[in-house]
Amino acid sequence: MSENFSTKATRSLQLDMLAILLLPCVSAWYFYGTKALRLIAVSVIVAVLCEFFGRKLLRQPATVSDLSAVTTGIILALMLPANAPVWMPAIGSSFAVIAAKLPFGRNETLPFSPAAAGMAFLTICFSDLIFDYPRIVANTALTGSSGSSLAYLLSQNTSISLSSVKAIDIFTGNYPGPMGAGCIIVLFGSALYMLIRRTKLFISVAGFMAGAAFTALCFPRVTSRLSSVVLELVAGYMIFAALFLLTEQGTQPKLPLSRLLYGISAGAVCMLMRRFGAFEECACFGILIINAVWNAVDRQLVKALNKKAEGGTKNA
Repeated sequence: MSENFSTKATRSLQLDMLAILLLPCVSAWYFYGTKALRLIAVSVIVAVLCEFFGRKLLRQPATVSDLSAVTTGIILALMLPANAPVWMPAIGSSFAVIAAKLPFGRNETLPFSPAAAGMAFLTICFSDLIFDYPRIVANTALTGSSGSSLAYLLSQNTSISLSSVKAIDIFTGNYPGPMGAGCIIVLFGSALYMLIRRTKLFISVAGFMAGAAFTALCFPRVTSRLSSVVLELVAGYMIFAALFLLTEQGTQPKLPLSRLLYGISAGAVCMLMRRFGAFEECACFGILIINAVWNAVDRQLVKALNKKAEGGTKNA
């Protein structure tokens, strides 16, 4: 694959990802105002600058034009609370690009999701701020006091259910949470666009949702299993992680079956991390764990499928 072709393919994918991210960005602006746009802008600018100067320092070909740094900056910012200080997306984007992107070459060879790595770093270092979600008051969270997110309520094993919280508030984003991941209707729209434009990527997303739903059904943290499935999926940034962290270009398996299993495994691991982890939302850690191990799993799966195909050929 030539470098020019690789850059064009990556840019084409990133343009689609930016189109998918447009609705969450608009949702964040609608609920949280210009503060949300400021955080997104800082995150993107820092990510682009780190990639530009990092490539120059390492004497590597420039890759800013493939737009992957822009995508990483937006994804990371949308997982933050709207009242986060402006230095937080700057630190997160810096870590994402410098530690999880530059050392591994081009975007299509990345073993980890940079945005997941940046979010994991922020979660470990600033857990008191990263989950300090403001209430939504009159279309701006900045005047509201801190509110408890659904992920927090689930982590406390409170007796919440679909009957105790308003479904309309959950699905329309009128609940404390990450500024770009709270409006579930918007994320459904993004998922539909991905299904149409990037069907292969959506295989992993569908697997993720199935794996997370099955785990929530088997190991509920609330009294009702139906409430467990719905609330676990819509809480925190689970759906957002499925759409934007799991689908990092370099981490995607080649075979459709492997993509499906990759997604199912990621969904289950993220749910287990959420249940037994130290933080109310651990999806970024779950994604990184699957990123780390799936390459080896994928190789074994390909070998098994090749042996099965060879055996079928010999029998024929």
